[in-house]
Amino acid sequence: MKSTILTLCAFGALAIAWSVPAAAQWPERPVTIIVPAGAGGGTDATARLLSVHLEEIFGQPFNVVNQGEGGGLVGILNTANADPDGYTLGIVYNYAHYDLLGQAELSWESFTPIAQYNFDPAGFNVAMDSPYQTLEEALVAMAEDPSSFDVSCGGSCGTSWHLALASLLLERGIDPMALNMVPAQGAAAGLQEMVAGNVDVVPCSVPEAGALIDAGRVRALAILSDERLGAFPDVPTVVEEIGVSVEGGAWRSMAGPAGLPDDITQQLAEAMDQIVHDQRFIDAMTERGFGIRYRSTEDLIAFMQQHEIDTQAALEGIGAI
Repeated sequence: MKSTILTLCAFGALAIAWSVPAAAQWPERPVTIIVPAGAGGGTDATARLLSVHLEEIFGQPFNVVNQGEGGGLVGILNTANADPDGYTLGIVYNYAHYDLLGQAELSWESFTPIAQYNFDPAGFNVAMDSPYQTLEEALVAMAEDPSSFDVSCGGSCGTSWHLALASLLLERGIDPMALNMVPAQGAAAGLQEMVAGNVDVVPCSVPEAGALIDAGRVRALAILSDERLGAFPDVPTVVEEIGVSVEGGAWRSMAGPAGLPDDITQQLAEAMDQIVHDQRFIDAMTERGFGIRYRSTEDLIAFMQQHEIDTQAALEGIGAI
């Protein structure tokens, strides 16, 4: 009788064990990476490079989905508002202006920051026939007669390239509001306007101006970074040109919605660390002219907090808020 009871208990325990599903191992299915930009641009290209390595590490597809509407706001919001289950991630870049300009309530706490992998500094680009051969010459002229300068924002005024230039001007005591700031349908359009003689400066990334630089139609006087670009080693930094360190431009990071489980965040953070230091990824980014800038989760959070402070100061400096 006793053995029968023990046998029944054993079968009962097995039945209970079989009825409880095993803990899921993330990822069990494909993961979506939201790219808040159209296909073919820098954000799209870098995300697709990441996706190849992420698929290799995790054994599941990481599918890039482009959502560039609203100047990237749609994609940024969809990343922030996704279910925090690890199956929707996003590329998050310069975002603080959306909140400050009243377009959406966003802060670093809207996301689960994972790691920064890229920084493309703004370039101070002029036409090849510009009278200014150095950054110092251009800044002196701007200080003397700012209203004579027409500057393309390289996109919408108040966003990354425009704010990078504003930071440089404020450092030199030049009122950005005194210049004629001209919005453009992206950096390419702004560069074409400059080549046509309609604007004097375009503060977009040097890789975006690369084809025109190679064609002898544009000259990059400096980049707003403390380090030269590997793909454009002849372009000096601002600190080399005027002795002041001013860094500004477009940065890109991997993030999830707020509340992403710690174990998934940790797995992704370790994967991003591995990818950014993988020579294959480094070579692919460098060949395309993209800068690599790695920040761990902790460092990225601190950076995003400072990004919000700096963006507010820059927008106040140009009178946007």
